[in-house]
Amino acid sequence: MPELPEVETIRRSLLPLVQGAVIDGVQVYLAKAVKPAPDEFEAGLAGRQITAIERRGKYLLFQLDSGQRLAIHLRMAGSLVWQSGTPSLAKHTTLVLSFQDGNSLHFVDPRKFGTAVLFPPAAPPAGLTALGLEPLNTAKEELMAVLEEAAARRSGPVKGLLLDQRVLAGLGNIYADEVLFAAGISPTRPAREVTRAEWEKIYESIVRILNKAVAYRGTSQRDYVDGRGEAGEFQHHLKVYGRKKETCLECGEPLVYARVAGRGTHYCPTCQK
Repeated sequence: MPELPEVETIRRSLLPLVQGAVIDGVQVYLAKAVKPAPDEFEAGLAGRQITAIERRGKYLLFQLDSGQRLAIHLRMAGSLVWQSGTPSLAKHTTLVLSFQDGNSLHFVDPRKFGTAVLFPPAAPPAGLTALGLEPLNTAKEELMAVLEEAAARRSGPVKGLLLDQRVLAGLGNIYADEVLFAAGISPTRPAREVTRAEWEKIYESIVRILNKAVAYRGTSQRDYVDGRGEAGEFQHHLKVYGRKKETCLECGEPLVYARVAGRGTHYCPTCQK
């Protein structure tokens, strides 16, 4: 699933291409993916100009000159790619926005879990209103306080807390594994047992790793590409995620792969206490 670095990279790659573009046509190929219903969805977008693109957690938010917004969530395997001219329609296309300049934006989603919601600012989707803090845009003390408060209420593992979008917006499975490895903390550790000094390490690891992943334009291991269809590079810098049956790059001991907080998890039992 595209996480904060991937979604931010898509936003940055698309912004110079679509900002100011006027939507000339809307083709919905998967009705269940859009809200409101396709006819109303298409009518609300046709003729509108895209004035900006923002990111909130794992959502892309397209601002329109009508005042409405289009929220796109790529879910497990979706991609959002700008196309020049009139390319052939890819398999598993959910939605196409065609622009007056002859270019288009294609939402392709093999798993068919992605969503596109058109809404007025006063009535955002429930998924947006439930999101927690932005880890790269929140002051350290505020973020630390929220993490510690959330941890005090939990008996589950610390990884589950990091994955909770109601606490932190945008952090997912890849970067939770990388953050906990960098902080030297086992993903199975009960969240309520993490000390303040350890939360300091987790906070510093979150900021450093997410910024580095954005700088390398995200992690491409399966389906992810940016808005121009180009792969990211951060997969070459992963320390534990995706390295099942390999050895730790720090201590040389075998890495462990297990289900933690319902997710496939990679960690080093020697380096992570």
